[in-house]
Amino acid sequence: MARILLLLAIGFVIYLVFRGFFRSQVGDAKPSEPKDVEDMVACSICGVNMPRSESKEEGGKVTCRDPSACRHAK
Repeated sequence: MARILLLLAIGFVIYLVFRGFFRSQVGDAKPSEPKDVEDMVACSICGVNMPRSESKEEGGKVTCRDPSACRHAK
């Protein structure tokens, strides 16, 4: 019984050493932030979601740039 506990303890220590080693290797690289993050807005005519740069705002309503050619207008 003592041998099993000793082997489990040694295995746990080896696990901690490897985990710490790999975390230190991965921890150096910082995750990159997306550079072109934009708000998404919905067209008040057709309801299509689009980036704010592709929309047009008139009178407080957000629409597609060309409302006459709205992609999903009925």
